[in-house]
Amino acid sequence: MKKFMYTRILIVCSLLFLTACASTENGEGSSDGNETIYFLTKVLGNQYWSVVEEGANAAAKELGVDIVVTGLANEAEVEKQVQQLQDAVSAGASGIVVGPTDSTAMANPVSEAFQSGIPIVIVDTMINTDDYSVALMTDNVEAGREAAETMLELLKNRGISESEEIKVGVQIGASGSQTIIDRLSGFNEYWDLHAPDTWQVLNEDIKVNDGDITKAVGFTQDMLTAYPTLKAVFGPNNGSTVGFVTGLMEANRTDITLVGFDFSSEIEDMIRTEAYDVATILQKQYLMGYEGVKQAVELARGIEPDQKVVDTGTMVITKDNIDDPEIADIINP
Repeated sequence: MKKFMYTRILIVCSLLFLTACASTENGEGSSDGNETIYFLTKVLGNQYWSVVEEGANAAAKELGVDIVVTGLANEAEVEKQVQQLQDAVSAGASGIVVGPTDSTAMANPVSEAFQSGIPIVIVDTMINTDDYSVALMTDNVEAGREAAETMLELLKNRGISESEEIKVGVQIGASGSQTIIDRLSGFNEYWDLHAPDTWQVLNEDIKVNDGDITKAVGFTQDMLTAYPTLKAVFGPNNGSTVGFVTGLMEANRTDITLVGFDFSSEIEDMIRTEAYDVATILQKQYLMGYEGVKQAVELARGIEPDQKVVDTGTMVITKDNIDDPEIADIINP
């Protein structure tokens, strides 16, 4: 009788152990009982978003929480990001940090996730709904104005005549990104107020590269061929900027002024090559990732944020300040 009871106890314990393992593998809970934050990045492996992810991972480690990172192959995979968001909700995430790939298409899914009671933190790109807990990002309209002001300064310093008819080419990562929409809005607003009438931005021929660098390089080559009076290009996101850099350097077009966004090895090489006329708007994306996870954890623990929208700030990098300590601290946090 004792042997029979001992065998039954062993069977029950084994079943309990297997059930616990299955629960963890299916994402139904953390193996150590910690909060689990889901970070939905945009493009996995992208230089810009890799830095955001570094910040997110650093905060998770510092705060002692688990983090699950998911992402996309390119910015056109909106349906995949919707599914990743729904998966995070189904898994019982303690909080969700998301960089929306499309501000309109992601609005309803984000709203539904928020209404389920899970804290939602938006980073980098604003969403077209008020149903989120907190957003950390650049003031993108102001950043667009800053980019236009910088380009005008560079062109005038090159001695381009205000009576000369010139073209400015533009390409973007995604047409549905509110970040891109706001930067273009700020850029054009400042340009229309301060640029000579003969200096035209090619807003009727904006190229959309979906975050694909190969496409972005191809669009650069197309612009160089199609517009003989092209004197400048504007890349309002990292992928577009890298595409412009690569295309211009391959063609050795030192006569084209470039203003881009973010920092990469490609843009650094161009800035440090004295022949090129270039600047980039530096965002604090590491801070976005770090503070994004930190805010999600605090919300999960019942701590409300001081403000709903947080401007993380920008700086302009040129050959004159690239080695400044303040810049170095942001590039290598």
